[in-house]
Amino acid sequence: MPIPAEIRTSFVEANNLVLQSFSESGIQAGSQVTPDQLGEAIEQFLYVFDKLDNEHGEVGPLPYDDVSQLGDHAIGFIMDLAYWAERLRLPKSKMDLEKTALAVAHWVIRHDGELRTLEPLVNSLAASANLTQDVSTLTAMCEVIGDVIEHAAPAIKSDLEKNDPARPWRILNFNYAIVATRTQNKALMEKAFDTLGRNLPEDCPEFFEQGLQQAQKEVYGAEVRELMQDHFKRWATRH
Repeated sequence: MPIPAEIRTSFVEANNLVLQSFSESGIQAGSQVTPDQLGEAIEQFLYVFDKLDNEHGEVGPLPYDDVSQLGDHAIGFIMDLAYWAERLRLPKSKMDLEKTALAVAHWVIRHDGELRTLEPLVNSLAASANLTQDVSTLTAMCEVIGDVIEHAAPAIKSDLEKNDPARPWRILNFNYAIVATRTQNKALMEKAFDTLGRNLPEDCPEFFEQGLQQAQKEVYGAEVRELMQDHFKRWATRH
């Protein structure tokens, strides 16, 4: 499906608010790209994405355009505009822009591309997860997070910056396991836990130790506690 109309509407509103606030702020951009330049570039990318979908279909590889590069440029511009939103103290606009980045990521995934920038995607997914308790919504989010992990670029998957605990790749994998646990769906939990073990094995002992403590809360059922216990034992004995 194309980028949803509600995402486009929220982007336009966020972009306009950032432009207005920047104009009223008196901030000197210096060598930085200004919000108006960023907003115009993003609008052009969204137009190109629609055009390519109309010409070549909404799924599958494109015959000549570098989907991954197109998506990465667009996500990079959106991330820069979200930075301006944060600087101008517009938290909702920042969230709406990061949702736009996630929609662009979905476009890249639909066309068999790879994701080279994760930060705004991770921010958007985390913010959305924190705003809901609905199991069906959390279940859908698990699918989205799994897709983002699967389509992350090899350079990201190689995880060379292990000294940075706040790196987006690490947070993304943690959030996958956490959101899956909140669904209390055993199949989703096992898939997310296996993914965590494959991508971040060095973090698993501490993660499952903390997860086991959280699973003692009344909100979680016995099956969740048992599964968390099994994984804790498995990783505790490996280290």
